[in-house]
Amino acid sequence: MRVEFQDIHKYYGWVRANVGINLVLEPGRIYGLLGENGAGKSTLMRMLAGHTQPSKGCILFDGEVADGLNPSRALNMGVGMLYQDPLDFPALNIFENFLLGGRKQAKKQTLHRLRELGERFHFSLPPGEKVSELTVGERQQLELLRLLDLGVKVLVLDEPTTGISITQKEMLFATMRQLAKDRGRTIVFVTHKLAEVEELCEEVIVLRRGKLVAKLQSPFQSDELIKLMFGSEHEGIGKTQLRPELGKEKFLQLQNVQLLGDKYTLRDISLQIRPGEILGLAGLEGNGQELLLRGLAGLARVGKGRLIFDGEEFQGRPYLKFRQAGIHFLPAARLEHGLFPDLSLVEHFRLAFPERNGDHGQLLPEEGIKKFSIQAQLSTSARALSGGNQQRLLLALIPTQTRLLLLEHPTRGLDHGAGQQVWSHLLDRCRRDAALIFSSADLDEIKAHSHRVLVFYNRQIIADRPVHSLGVEEMGRLMAGQGRAV
Repeated sequence: MRVEFQDIHKYYGWVRANVGINLVLEPGRIYGLLGENGAGKSTLMRMLAGHTQPSKGCILFDGEVADGLNPSRALNMGVGMLYQDPLDFPALNIFENFLLGGRKQAKKQTLHRLRELGERFHFSLPPGEKVSELTVGERQQLELLRLLDLGVKVLVLDEPTTGISITQKEMLFATMRQLAKDRGRTIVFVTHKLAEVEELCEEVIVLRRGKLVAKLQSPFQSDELIKLMFGSEHEGIGKTQLRPELGKEKFLQLQNVQLLGDKYTLRDISLQIRPGEILGLAGLEGNGQELLLRGLAGLARVGKGRLIFDGEEFQGRPYLKFRQAGIHFLPAARLEHGLFPDLSLVEHFRLAFPERNGDHGQLLPEEGIKKFSIQAQLSTSARALSGGNQQRLLLALIPTQTRLLLLEHPTRGLDHGAGQQVWSHLLDRCRRDAALIFSSADLDEIKAHSHRVLVFYNRQIIADRPVHSLGVEEMGRLMAGQGRAV
Protein backbone atom coordinates (compact mmCIF):
# COMPACT_ATOMS: atom_id res chain seq x y z
CA MET A 1 0.00 0.00 0.00
CA ARG A 2 1.32 3.44 -0.98
CA VAL A 3 1.27 5.99 1.86
CA GLU A 4 1.58 9.73 1.29
CA PHE A 5 1.91 12.46 3.93
CA GLN A 6 0.89 15.87 2.54
CA ASP A 7 1.96 19.01 4.42
CA ILE A 8 1.58 17.37 7.83
CA HIS A 9 1.68 19.66 10.87
CA LYS A 10 1.07 18.62 14.47
CA TYR A 11 1.03 21.05 17.38
CA TYR A 12 0.71 20.37 21.11
CA GLY A 13 0.23 23.86 22.47
CA TRP A 14 3.55 25.65 21.92
CA VAL A 15 5.32 22.43 20.92
CA ARG A 16 5.61 21.84 17.14
CA ALA A 17 5.98 18.08 16.89
CA ASN A 18 5.74 17.93 13.07
CA VAL A 19 6.16 20.84 10.68
CA GLY A 20 5.21 20.68 6.98
CA ILE A 21 6.15 17.05 6.31
CA ASN A 22 5.73 15.80 2.75
CA LEU A 23 6.69 12.16 2.36
CA VAL A 24 5.82 9.14 0.23
CA LEU A 25 6.25 5.51 1.35
CA GLU A 26 6.09 2.97 -1.46
CA PRO A 27 4.97 -0.68 -1.13
CA GLY A 28 7.68 -3.33 -1.10
CA ARG A 29 10.20 -1.06 0.64
CA ILE A 30 11.81 -1.07 4.10
CA TYR A 31 12.33 2.43 5.48
CA GLY A 32 14.44 3.42 8.47
CA LEU A 33 13.00 6.37 10.43
CA LEU A 34 15.68 8.24 12.37
CA GLY A 35 15.83 11.36 14.53
CA GLU A 36 16.84 12.44 18.00
CA ASN A 37 14.34 12.27 20.85
CA GLY A 38 11.62 14.83 20.24
CA ALA A 39 12.28 14.97 16.48
CA GLY A 40 8.68 13.96 15.75
CA LYS A 41 9.12 10.31 14.69
CA SER A 42 6.58 8.83 17.10
CA THR A 43 4.08 11.62 16.47
CA LEU A 44 4.20 11.06 12.71
CA MET A 45 3.76 7.31 13.08
CA ARG A 46 0.96 7.71 15.64
CA MET A 47 -0.94 9.80 13.09
CA LEU A 48 -0.45 7.05 10.52
CA ALA A 49 -1.79 4.48 13.01
CA GLY A 50 -4.78 6.68 13.93
CA HIS A 51 -3.81 7.42 17.53
CA THR A 52 -3.69 11.18 16.96
CA GLN A 53 -4.93 13.58 14.30
CA PRO A 54 -2.88 16.09 12.25
CA SER A 55 -3.34 19.75 13.13
CA LYS A 56 -3.03 20.43 9.39
CA GLY A 57 -2.49 18.33 6.27
CA CYS A 58 -3.67 14.86 5.30
CA ILE A 59 -2.58 11.24 4.84
CA LEU A 60 -3.41 9.31 1.67
CA PHE A 61 -3.60 5.53 1.23
CA ASP A 62 -3.23 4.49 -2.42
CA GLY A 63 -4.20 8.01 -3.48
CA GLU A 64 -7.32 8.23 -1.29
CA VAL A 65 -7.46 10.71 1.60
CA ALA A 66 -7.87 8.88 4.93
CA ASP A 67 -9.99 11.30 6.96
CA GLY A 68 -10.87 10.68 10.60
CA LEU A 69 -8.38 7.88 11.20
CA ASN A 70 -8.63 6.08 14.52
CA PRO A 71 -6.71 2.95 15.59
CA SER A 72 -9.52 0.58 14.59
CA ARG A 73 -10.03 2.15 11.16
CA ALA A 74 -6.29 2.33 10.50
CA LEU A 75 -5.93 -1.36 11.36
CA ASN A 76 -8.86 -2.28 9.14
CA MET A 77 -7.19 -0.38 6.32
CA GLY A 78 -4.00 -2.38 6.88
CA VAL A 79 -1.82 -0.23 9.15
CA GLY A 80 -0.28 -1.95 12.17
CA MET A 81 2.16 -0.43 14.66
CA LEU A 82 4.36 -2.14 17.23
CA TYR A 83 4.96 0.36 20.01
CA GLN A 84 7.94 0.65 22.34
CA ASP A 85 5.44 0.33 25.21
CA PRO A 86 3.01 -2.36 24.01
CA LEU A 87 -0.71 -1.61 23.90
CA ASP A 88 -2.09 -4.74 25.50
CA PHE A 89 -4.31 -5.91 28.35
CA PRO A 90 -2.10 -7.12 31.23
CA ALA A 91 -5.01 -8.73 33.11
CA LEU A 92 -5.70 -11.08 30.17
CA ASN A 93 -3.57 -14.03 29.13
CA ILE A 94 -1.41 -14.35 26.01
CA PHE A 95 -4.04 -16.18 23.96
CA GLU A 96 -6.75 -13.64 24.82
CA ASN A 97 -4.50 -10.73 23.83
CA PHE A 98 -3.53 -12.47 20.59
CA LEU A 99 -7.21 -13.04 19.83
CA LEU A 100 -8.33 -9.44 20.43
CA GLY A 101 -8.70 -7.56 17.17
CA GLY A 102 -7.48 -10.58 15.25
CA ARG A 103 -8.99 -12.93 12.72
CA LYS A 104 -12.21 -14.54 13.88
CA GLN A 105 -11.60 -18.29 13.87
CA ALA A 106 -12.11 -21.23 16.19
CA LYS A 107 -9.97 -21.41 19.32
CA LYS A 108 -8.06 -24.44 18.04
CA GLN A 109 -7.11 -22.69 14.81
CA THR A 110 -6.10 -19.51 16.65
CA LEU A 111 -3.90 -21.46 19.08
CA HIS A 112 -2.27 -23.19 16.12
CA ARG A 113 -1.47 -19.82 14.49
CA LEU A 114 -0.03 -18.45 17.74
CA ARG A 115 2.21 -21.48 18.26
CA GLU A 116 3.29 -21.54 14.60
CA LEU A 117 4.29 -17.89 14.61
CA GLY A 118 6.03 -18.24 17.99
CA GLU A 119 8.04 -21.21 16.78
CA ARG A 120 9.14 -19.30 13.68
CA PHE A 121 10.90 -16.73 15.88
CA HIS A 122 11.69 -19.03 18.84
CA PHE A 123 9.52 -16.83 21.09
CA SER A 124 8.44 -18.64 24.27
CA LEU A 125 4.87 -17.39 24.82
CA PRO A 126 2.69 -19.95 26.66
CA PRO A 127 -0.94 -19.16 25.66
CA GLY A 128 -2.32 -19.36 29.20
CA GLU A 129 0.22 -17.08 30.86
CA LYS A 130 -0.95 -13.65 32.06
CA VAL A 131 0.51 -10.73 30.11
CA SER A 132 1.11 -8.94 33.44
CA GLU A 133 3.79 -11.56 34.17
CA LEU A 134 5.71 -10.92 30.93
CA THR A 135 8.67 -8.61 30.50
CA VAL A 136 8.38 -5.57 28.23
CA GLY A 137 10.36 -7.42 25.56
CA GLU A 138 8.04 -10.45 25.70
CA ARG A 139 5.00 -8.18 25.43
CA GLN A 140 6.51 -6.64 22.29
CA GLN A 141 7.04 -10.13 20.90
CA LEU A 142 3.36 -10.98 21.45
CA GLU A 143 2.15 -7.80 19.77
CA LEU A 144 4.46 -8.40 16.80
CA LEU A 145 3.01 -11.88 16.29
CA ARG A 146 -0.53 -10.49 16.45
CA LEU A 147 0.23 -7.87 13.78
CA LEU A 148 1.91 -10.42 11.51
CA ASP A 149 -1.09 -12.71 11.91
CA LEU A 150 -3.41 -9.90 10.84
CA GLY A 151 -1.46 -9.55 7.58
CA VAL A 152 -1.09 -5.76 7.78
CA LYS A 153 -0.07 -3.93 4.60
CA VAL A 154 1.90 -1.20 6.39
CA LEU A 155 3.91 -2.30 9.43
CA VAL A 156 5.55 0.24 11.75
CA LEU A 157 8.11 -1.19 14.19
CA ASP A 158 9.23 1.08 17.07
CA GLU A 159 12.51 -0.25 18.54
CA PRO A 160 11.51 -3.92 17.86
CA THR A 161 14.90 -5.50 18.72
CA THR A 162 14.76 -4.66 22.43
CA GLY A 163 14.99 -7.85 24.45
CA ILE A 164 15.56 -10.36 21.64
CA SER A 165 18.64 -12.39 20.81
CA ILE A 166 20.91 -11.98 17.80
CA THR A 167 19.35 -15.11 16.27
CA GLN A 168 15.82 -13.80 16.85
CA LYS A 169 16.80 -10.46 15.34
CA GLU A 170 18.16 -12.18 12.24
CA MET A 171 14.88 -14.12 11.85
CA LEU A 172 12.87 -10.93 12.37
CA PHE A 173 14.88 -9.11 9.71
CA ALA A 174 14.51 -12.04 7.30
CA THR A 175 10.73 -11.92 7.81
CA MET A 176 10.67 -8.15 7.23
CA ARG A 177 12.56 -8.60 3.95
CA GLN A 178 10.18 -11.35 2.87
CA LEU A 179 7.10 -9.28 3.75
CA ALA A 180 8.45 -6.35 1.73
CA LYS A 181 9.76 -8.29 -1.28
CA ASP A 182 7.31 -11.16 -1.74
CA ARG A 183 4.13 -9.62 -0.36
CA GLY A 184 4.62 -5.93 -1.16
CA ARG A 185 4.33 -4.72 2.42
CA THR A 186 5.53 -1.25 3.43
CA ILE A 187 7.81 -1.51 6.48
CA VAL A 188 8.83 1.46 8.65
CA PHE A 189 11.61 0.65 11.12
CA VAL A 190 11.96 3.25 13.91
CA THR A 191 15.23 2.82 15.78
CA HIS A 192 18.27 4.54 17.26
CA LYS A 193 20.63 1.72 16.25
CA LEU A 194 22.35 2.89 13.09
CA ALA A 195 23.97 -0.50 12.49
CA GLU A 196 20.51 -2.09 12.25
CA VAL A 197 19.35 0.57 9.80
CA GLU A 198 22.39 -0.12 7.62
CA GLU A 199 21.73 -3.87 7.80
CA LEU A 200 17.98 -3.88 7.09
CA CYS A 201 16.75 -0.71 5.42
CA GLU A 202 16.74 0.27 1.75
CA GLU A 203 15.94 3.92 2.44
CA VAL A 204 16.29 6.12 5.49
CA ILE A 205 14.12 9.08 6.52
CA VAL A 206 15.62 11.61 8.94
CA LEU A 207 13.55 14.02 11.03
CA ARG A 208 15.02 16.86 13.03
CA ARG A 209 13.04 19.24 15.24
CA GLY A 210 9.79 18.15 13.63
CA LYS A 211 10.94 18.64 10.03
CA LEU A 212 11.96 16.21 7.31
CA VAL A 213 15.64 16.89 6.64
CA ALA A 214 16.64 13.94 4.44
CA LYS A 215 15.45 10.85 2.59
CA LEU A 216 18.44 8.76 1.51
CA GLN A 217 18.97 5.57 -0.46
CA SER A 218 21.18 2.72 0.76
CA PRO A 219 24.14 2.50 1.35
CA PHE A 220 24.34 4.88 4.31
CA GLN A 221 27.25 6.38 6.20
CA SER A 222 26.85 6.48 10.00
CA ASP A 223 28.71 9.78 10.32
CA GLU A 224 26.42 11.40 7.76
CA LEU A 225 23.30 10.08 9.52
CA ILE A 226 24.49 11.32 12.91
CA LYS A 227 25.18 14.77 11.51
CA LEU A 228 21.72 14.89 9.91
CA MET A 229 20.06 13.75 13.14
CA PHE A 230 21.88 16.00 15.58
CA GLY A 231 23.66 18.74 13.65
CA SER A 232 27.25 19.87 13.96
CA GLU A 233 26.88 20.68 17.67
CA HIS A 234 26.86 16.91 18.39
CA GLU A 235 30.00 15.97 16.50
CA GLY A 236 31.47 14.43 19.67
CA ILE A 237 28.82 11.69 19.78
CA GLY A 238 30.34 8.24 19.82
CA LYS A 239 33.54 9.08 21.72
CA THR A 240 34.50 6.48 24.29
CA GLN A 241 33.90 7.46 27.91
CA LEU A 242 36.39 6.10 30.43
CA ARG A 243 35.13 3.73 33.11
CA PRO A 244 35.61 4.87 36.72
CA GLU A 245 38.28 3.41 38.97
CA LEU A 246 37.13 0.69 41.38
CA GLY A 247 37.11 1.13 45.13
CA LYS A 248 39.02 -1.33 47.29
CA GLU A 249 36.20 -2.40 49.61
CA LYS A 250 33.49 -4.86 48.59
CA PHE A 251 30.34 -3.17 49.85
CA LEU A 252 27.80 -5.54 48.25
CA GLN A 253 28.03 -9.31 48.71
CA LEU A 254 25.69 -12.15 47.82
CA GLN A 255 26.56 -15.50 49.39
CA ASN A 256 24.73 -18.53 47.92
CA VAL A 257 21.57 -16.47 47.50
CA GLN A 258 18.30 -17.91 46.22
CA LEU A 259 15.86 -15.36 44.76
CA LEU A 260 12.18 -16.28 44.53
CA GLY A 261 10.24 -14.77 41.62
CA ASP A 262 6.62 -15.17 40.57
CA LYS A 263 7.51 -17.51 37.69
CA TYR A 264 10.91 -18.97 38.55
CA THR A 265 13.79 -19.05 41.03
CA LEU A 266 17.44 -17.99 40.70
CA ARG A 267 19.73 -20.24 42.75
CA ASP A 268 23.24 -20.21 44.16
CA ILE A 269 24.12 -16.60 43.36
CA SER A 270 27.44 -15.45 44.78
CA LEU A 271 28.69 -11.97 43.86
CA GLN A 272 30.87 -9.20 45.18
CA ILE A 273 30.57 -5.59 44.02
CA ARG A 274 32.91 -2.70 44.80
CA PRO A 275 32.19 1.06 44.84
CA GLY A 276 32.58 2.52 41.36
CA GLU A 277 32.03 -0.85 39.70
CA ILE A 278 29.70 -1.26 36.70
CA LEU A 279 28.24 -4.72 36.20
CA GLY A 280 26.41 -5.45 32.94
CA LEU A 281 23.73 -8.16 32.73
CA ALA A 282 23.32 -9.89 29.37
CA GLY A 283 20.60 -12.38 28.51
CA LEU A 284 17.35 -12.88 26.67
CA GLU A 285 14.23 -11.45 28.26
CA GLY A 286 12.95 -13.59 31.13
CA ASN A 287 16.22 -15.40 31.87
CA GLY A 288 16.93 -13.88 35.27
CA GLN A 289 18.33 -10.39 34.85
CA GLU A 290 15.07 -8.79 35.96
CA LEU A 291 14.80 -11.02 39.04
CA LEU A 292 18.38 -10.30 40.12
CA LEU A 293 17.83 -6.54 39.89
CA ARG A 294 14.55 -6.75 41.79
CA GLY A 295 16.09 -8.98 44.44
CA LEU A 296 18.90 -6.48 44.99
CA ALA A 297 16.29 -3.71 45.28
CA GLY A 298 14.25 -5.59 47.89
CA LEU A 299 11.38 -6.25 45.47
CA ALA A 300 11.93 -10.03 45.25
CA ARG A 301 12.23 -12.34 48.24
CA VAL A 302 15.49 -13.97 49.27
CA GLY A 303 14.70 -17.64 49.89
CA LYS A 304 18.06 -18.45 51.42
CA GLY A 305 21.63 -17.16 51.58
CA ARG A 306 23.02 -13.80 52.67
CA LEU A 307 22.65 -10.40 50.99
CA ILE A 308 25.09 -8.02 52.64
CA PHE A 309 25.23 -4.31 51.85
CA ASP A 310 27.77 -2.07 53.55
CA GLY A 311 28.36 -4.67 56.27
CA GLU A 312 24.66 -5.14 57.11
CA GLU A 313 22.49 -8.13 56.21
CA PHE A 314 19.45 -7.19 54.11
CA GLN A 315 17.73 -10.51 53.38
CA GLY A 316 14.20 -10.39 54.75
CA ARG A 317 14.26 -6.60 55.08
CA PRO A 318 11.41 -4.49 53.61
CA TYR A 319 11.80 -2.49 50.41
CA LEU A 320 11.89 0.81 52.34
CA LYS A 321 15.03 -0.34 54.15
CA PHE A 322 16.78 -0.83 50.80
CA ARG A 323 15.72 2.65 49.68
CA GLN A 324 16.95 4.24 52.88
CA ALA A 325 20.31 2.54 52.45
CA GLY A 326 20.77 4.25 49.08
CA ILE A 327 19.68 1.44 46.74
CA HIS A 328 17.59 2.65 43.78
CA PHE A 329 15.85 0.61 41.08
CA LEU A 330 14.80 1.96 37.67
CA PRO A 331 12.34 -0.38 35.87
CA ALA A 332 11.91 -0.96 32.13
CA ALA A 333 8.11 -0.62 32.37
CA ARG A 334 8.15 3.13 32.79
CA LEU A 335 4.48 4.07 33.13
CA GLU A 336 3.41 0.86 34.86
CA HIS A 337 6.13 0.69 37.54
CA GLY A 338 8.28 3.83 37.43
CA LEU A 339 6.05 6.88 37.02
CA PHE A 340 2.59 8.17 37.91
CA PRO A 341 0.97 8.54 34.46
CA ASP A 342 -1.35 11.42 35.34
CA LEU A 343 0.99 13.43 37.56
CA SER A 344 2.93 16.37 36.12
CA LEU A 345 6.71 16.71 35.98
CA VAL A 346 6.72 19.16 38.87
CA GLU A 347 4.65 16.75 41.01
CA HIS A 348 7.10 13.92 40.28
CA PHE A 349 10.04 16.04 41.43
CA ARG A 350 8.26 17.10 44.60
CA LEU A 351 7.48 13.48 45.47
CA ALA A 352 11.01 12.28 44.69
CA PHE A 353 12.79 15.06 46.59
CA PRO A 354 10.52 16.06 49.52
CA GLU A 355 13.50 17.54 51.40
CA ARG A 356 13.77 20.23 48.71
CA ASN A 357 10.18 21.42 48.75
CA GLY A 358 10.99 24.53 50.74
CA ASP A 359 11.67 28.07 49.61
CA HIS A 360 13.77 27.02 46.62
CA GLY A 361 11.84 23.88 45.76
CA GLN A 362 10.37 25.44 42.65
CA LEU A 363 13.85 25.51 41.07
CA LEU A 364 14.37 21.74 41.34
CA PRO A 365 12.07 20.65 38.47
CA GLU A 366 13.54 23.34 36.21
CA GLU A 367 17.07 22.15 37.03
CA GLY A 368 16.13 18.52 36.35
CA ILE A 369 14.43 19.31 33.07
CA LYS A 370 17.42 21.33 31.89
CA LYS A 371 20.04 18.82 33.05
CA PHE A 372 18.38 15.87 31.31
CA SER A 373 17.01 17.83 28.32
CA ILE A 374 13.41 16.77 28.99
CA GLN A 375 11.37 18.35 26.22
CA ALA A 376 8.18 19.28 28.04
CA GLN A 377 6.59 21.90 30.26
CA LEU A 378 6.48 21.59 34.05
CA SER A 379 2.73 20.95 33.86
CA THR A 380 3.04 18.09 31.34
CA SER A 381 1.85 14.72 32.61
CA ALA A 382 4.14 11.67 32.45
CA ARG A 383 1.62 9.97 30.17
CA ALA A 384 1.94 12.77 27.59
CA LEU A 385 5.73 12.46 27.33
CA SER A 386 7.44 10.54 24.55
CA GLY A 387 9.10 7.27 25.56
CA GLY A 388 12.52 8.91 25.49
CA ASN A 389 11.41 11.78 27.69
CA GLN A 390 9.78 9.36 30.14
CA GLN A 391 13.15 7.61 30.41
CA ARG A 392 14.95 10.92 31.00
CA LEU A 393 12.43 11.81 33.72
CA LEU A 394 13.07 8.51 35.51
CA LEU A 395 16.81 9.19 35.43
CA ALA A 396 16.30 12.73 36.70
CA LEU A 397 14.36 11.36 39.71
CA ILE A 398 17.23 9.17 40.98
CA PRO A 399 18.01 10.35 44.54
CA THR A 400 21.29 12.20 44.95
CA GLN A 401 22.38 9.93 47.84
CA THR A 402 22.05 6.73 45.80
CA ARG A 403 24.96 4.32 46.34
CA LEU A 404 23.76 1.31 44.34
CA LEU A 405 21.98 1.92 41.04
CA LEU A 406 19.93 -0.92 39.54
CA LEU A 407 18.72 -0.18 36.02
CA GLU A 408 16.77 -2.10 33.40
CA HIS A 409 17.66 -0.80 29.93
CA PRO A 410 19.01 2.62 31.05
CA THR A 411 19.01 4.14 27.54
CA ARG A 412 15.89 2.42 26.19
CA GLY A 413 14.14 4.79 23.80
CA LEU A 414 16.97 7.32 23.80
CA ASP A 415 18.85 8.56 20.77
CA HIS A 416 22.65 8.49 20.53
CA GLY A 417 23.13 11.98 21.92
CA ALA A 418 20.77 11.44 24.86
CA GLY A 419 22.33 8.03 25.55
CA GLN A 420 25.76 9.64 25.67
CA GLN A 421 24.44 12.24 28.10
CA VAL A 422 22.87 9.58 30.32
CA TRP A 423 26.07 7.56 30.50
CA SER A 424 28.06 10.69 31.37
CA HIS A 425 25.71 11.16 34.31
CA LEU A 426 25.88 7.50 35.38
CA LEU A 427 29.66 7.34 35.08
CA ASP A 428 29.96 10.52 37.13
CA ARG A 429 27.90 8.90 39.89
CA CYS A 430 30.17 5.84 39.81
CA ARG A 431 33.26 8.05 40.05
CA ARG A 432 31.74 9.30 43.31
CA ASP A 433 31.70 5.70 44.59
CA ALA A 434 28.22 4.56 43.58
CA ALA A 435 28.05 1.11 41.98
CA LEU A 436 25.88 0.36 38.96
CA ILE A 437 24.26 -2.90 37.86
CA PHE A 438 22.31 -2.69 34.61
CA SER A 439 20.66 -4.92 32.06
CA SER A 440 20.52 -4.06 28.38
CA ALA A 441 19.40 -5.66 25.14
CA ASP A 442 22.22 -3.74 23.43
CA LEU A 443 25.33 -5.90 23.82
CA ASP A 444 27.50 -3.09 22.48
CA GLU A 445 26.26 -0.91 25.35
CA ILE A 446 27.21 -3.62 27.86
CA LYS A 447 30.62 -4.01 26.24
CA ALA A 448 31.26 -0.25 26.17
CA HIS A 449 30.47 0.55 29.80
CA SER A 450 30.87 -2.51 32.04
CA HIS A 451 33.82 -3.62 34.13
CA ARG A 452 32.32 -7.11 34.36
CA VAL A 453 29.53 -8.98 32.61
CA LEU A 454 27.12 -11.60 33.94
CA VAL A 455 25.56 -13.74 31.20
CA PHE A 456 22.21 -15.44 31.83
CA TYR A 457 20.88 -18.52 30.09
CA ASN A 458 18.04 -20.87 31.06
CA ARG A 459 17.48 -18.77 34.20
CA GLN A 460 20.99 -19.28 35.48
CA ILE A 461 24.13 -17.16 35.59
CA ILE A 462 26.43 -19.09 33.28
CA ALA A 463 29.31 -16.60 33.00
CA ASP A 464 30.92 -13.94 35.19
CA ARG A 465 33.70 -12.39 33.14
CA PRO A 466 35.80 -9.21 32.96
CA VAL A 467 34.54 -7.23 29.97
CA HIS A 468 37.95 -7.23 28.25
CA SER A 469 37.83 -11.04 28.01
CA LEU A 470 34.34 -11.24 26.45
CA GLY A 471 33.45 -10.11 22.94
CA VAL A 472 29.95 -9.26 21.74
CA GLU A 473 29.72 -12.37 19.52
CA GLU A 474 30.72 -14.69 22.36
CA MET A 475 28.25 -12.91 24.63
CA GLY A 476 25.50 -13.60 22.11
CA ARG A 477 26.47 -17.28 21.82
CA LEU A 478 26.41 -17.72 25.59
CA MET A 479 22.98 -16.06 25.79
CA ALA A 480 21.71 -18.56 23.23
CA GLY A 481 23.20 -21.54 25.10
CA GLN A 482 25.82 -22.16 22.41
CA GLY A 483 28.94 -21.22 24.33
CA ARG A 484 30.89 -22.71 27.20
CA ALA A 485 29.68 -21.66 30.64
CA VAL A 486 32.43 -20.18 32.86
